[in-house]
Amino acid sequence: MDAHALRDSLVCPVCRLALRAPTTLVCGHTVCASHPTVPCPLPQCTPPTGPVRPRIPAASPPAPVVAPKVDVTINKIIALLDRLLQDDRESDPEREQDPDVHDDEPPGSPTVRHRPDTASPPGRARKRQRLQQYPDEDDDDDGDLLSHLLASSARQRETLPRTPLLGPPPVDQLPPLEKELLSELSCEICFMLLYSPVTTPCQHTFCAKCLHRSLDHSNLCPLCRDSLPGFSFFEDHPPNQTLQTLLLTAFPDMYAERGEAIDAEERDARLDTPIFVCMLIFPGHPTALHFFEPRYRLMLRRCLEQDVPSFGMIMPARPGAGGGVAQGQTDYGTMLEVRSVQMLADGRSMVETWSTYRFRILERGTLDGYTVGRIERIDDVPDELTLTPALAPASNQDLMEICTTFLLQLRRGTAPWVVQRLNNVYGPPPTDAAAFAYWVALVLPIDDYEKARLLPIRSAHLRLRLVVHWIEQLNSNWWFASGCVIL
Repeated sequence: MDAHALRDSLVCPVCRLALRAPTTLVCGHTVCASHPTVPCPLPQCTPPTGPVRPRIPAASPPAPVVAPKVDVTINKIIALLDRLLQDDRESDPEREQDPDVHDDEPPGSPTVRHRPDTASPPGRARKRQRLQQYPDEDDDDDGDLLSHLLASSARQRETLPRTPLLGPPPVDQLPPLEKELLSELSCEICFMLLYSPVTTPCQHTFCAKCLHRSLDHSNLCPLCRDSLPGFSFFEDHPPNQTLQTLLLTAFPDMYAERGEAIDAEERDARLDTPIFVCMLIFPGHPTALHFFEPRYRLMLRRCLEQDVPSFGMIMPARPGAGGGVAQGQTDYGTMLEVRSVQMLADGRSMVETWSTYRFRILERGTLDGYTVGRIERIDDVPDELTLTPALAPASNQDLMEICTTFLLQLRRGTAPWVVQRLNNVYGPPPTDAAAFAYWVALVLPIDDYEKARLLPIRSAHLRLRLVVHWIEQLNSNWWFASGCVIL
């Protein structure tokens, strides 16, 4: 790694000079703060799509000019490289007297010197450490075990506790330049190498996914606590192109491993089905949902990255139920396929879904606050395999007629606006026996935990039998000799 090459790459794209007081714009370009920053001064730059700033009326007084803030990460890297290059220039007059620098070393090769130790005698010669030399290559002449242990102990004391340990070689074995540069290129949220770095208006830089997760909880900067724009501003925010180039130049292998680790974590999870604990849903019905909790906002973003965005829906456990009973009530649910998403400015989402099929949870766990599970799909089997001679006399059509007759009685005893609302919410009854039982269960005025008993049943005929049983119970409780239905 060449400090000269890294410093030469940190060039302002406007004036083509070395970056000084760098500021990163919304478009991801980094320029000197002395240049105009709104809009981007680069002619080839396309402004990103995002919230439009309100126009100031002509009668309003002009807003005070505020000096652009300096990009914290890039400014620290520039100071680091300038310091190392200054030490290199100061050490050049000693090249001929330094026995560690060979004549065959290429010209301009950077060297790094430690700052002078005030406790050491002034007349004692100090040796420089070449950039290509690793710290465990001890400069002392005697290579005994005691010298090796003393050098290892000194390295451990100098290593910061939060220094990221990514990839070979270990960080404590990196050359000084790489070690310090890696520390500056670490995310302040996950303390790992920056990946897809995004710079906020307050000029702090984080991994894109880390910043998104932070915004799920608060719209304040994790470092300076300055107010940040809404989530929609950072949803498709371009990365900091200067830092992205620096990462790919200085640590290409680490950056690739970091991306592979992130992809593997999200792709190869054993419990790979996100589950939304909310309410009872039957297959074949549309559902509108409002996502506002941070954990479910994160879950939705991960679902949208799939080829077919979908997630499971189960009911919460009945309040006051025991552990085994509560878990048994929520072992079955319905998969929802996302049809459309409306992202609001503050990160909340309005989601339209369509319920597709039923499932049973084989194993469940928790990932970042929301439930995940390994599921088994539930499909119907032919009625012939589930019918017994005692159940044979009543056909599916007969059971559907019983349900239709009861619903007509309910409609006659219900206010017209209630009937209209039922028609608008649930629509007309389906003609298919497999879906008809679900539709009737939605309309019946019974407990949702009782309705959930339909989910494990794999026979349309048996589901209709259970619905007719509910209707008989309602008739025995509500039916009076006068012929009125009390709702």
